[in-house]
Amino acid sequence: MSTVSALQKRIMGHHYSRAAQAKLEGRPVVYVTAVFPVELARAFEPELAVVYPENHAVNIIVNGLAEELAGLAVGKNHLDAMGCSYELANTGYLLALQGQGSPELRERLASLPPLPAPDLLLACNNQCDVVAEWYQNLSTLCGGVPYRVINVGNRYDGVIDSVRVGYVKEQLLDVIRALEEASGTRFDPGRLLAASDRSNQALRLWKRYLAFGRLKPSPMTAFDGFFHMALIVAERGTEDAVTYYRALVEETEGRIASNEPAVSPERHRVLWDNLATWFNFGQLKRQLAARGVAVVGSTYLDVWKREFDTSSLDALLESMAESYCTMYTNFTLTERIGLWKQLVRDYRADGVLFHNNRSCHTFSRLQGQIASALKEEFGPDFKTVVFDGDMGLAERFQKHRFFTAIETYF
Repeated sequence: MSTVSALQKRIMGHHYSRAAQAKLEGRPVVYVTAVFPVELARAFEPELAVVYPENHAVNIIVNGLAEELAGLAVGKNHLDAMGCSYELANTGYLLALQGQGSPELRERLASLPPLPAPDLLLACNNQCDVVAEWYQNLSTLCGGVPYRVINVGNRYDGVIDSVRVGYVKEQLLDVIRALEEASGTRFDPGRLLAASDRSNQALRLWKRYLAFGRLKPSPMTAFDGFFHMALIVAERGTEDAVTYYRALVEETEGRIASNEPAVSPERHRVLWDNLATWFNFGQLKRQLAARGVAVVGSTYLDVWKREFDTSSLDALLESMAESYCTMYTNFTLTERIGLWKQLVRDYRADGVLFHNNRSCHTFSRLQGQIASALKEEFGPDFKTVVFDGDMGLAERFQKHRFFTAIETYF
């Protein structure tokens, strides 16, 4: 295990133990979604503890427990069997904590990082509308705990105007009031500005790391990025995230200086669309590398790249509202195609692996049209592989279609 990997294990271990300790001490545990303005909640630490159920769901998946917990969530909580695998895994886990499921299942869950039940639920529907339903369901499951969902609006026309930004900004202020009530602490603008400045520092380092994928040969792959993204999601706004990404950049620069490519020989350079398929993450990394395929970039890894204006509280809230009110999931088709064309040029890619994620329909929208547009732009030899999959449930992965396409093209 590299020094940086060991550092991630330590920091993420503390991420979960911090929440467990808060629960024991009677301090609120706050669940947040992956693309929520977590800096708001960071401004109230340590009076409360922030934790990410999506990251915890990845732990469930890689430990082979997603299917059983999803079955428990469907059977005991009447969730849709075709729903989001993160929601299904998380709900099944919380049901098991409440004593449901078999004793053997609960025994196996003891090997996972602890995830206590929430006292406050904070979501933002910029990534999808499912998170709003998920957190509403969790509120009911956990005894009616309060929740807030920042609604950025289903605006697919690419416009970010003052009305839209103002609408989101008012909701940020409402979240601050909810955090004051939950923590019993008055809001301190200085703490929010400091947390946002730390987010900016981590984001700059994260962007620098992802840019290494543009080198030829690349010292890293998107699979490495998926591994290292844990902290840009779960520890954004903390000094730990800054320390981690500084170390990651330095380690990767060492690989570059030592001429250590991630894939050797690097015969093909492709991009990945959507989330990772966590259940076969290592297998795909090894098999693609064995064929000389370097997956050098991903749209999902690029989600956490927007910095904030920390010159004043009002400027911060304005830039935060603007940043969080839009992302890839509500881009127009024209915007998505334009972004993809630029990514192909920036990374000198000769193909794209389009993961049609059955858990994440908003991220997967329009993949067929995008693939056609890229072939038209870059020629018939440009490789596009569109395959059904999922970030959590292996049964949704089109194994034969994926590997047949890889063997055909590469």
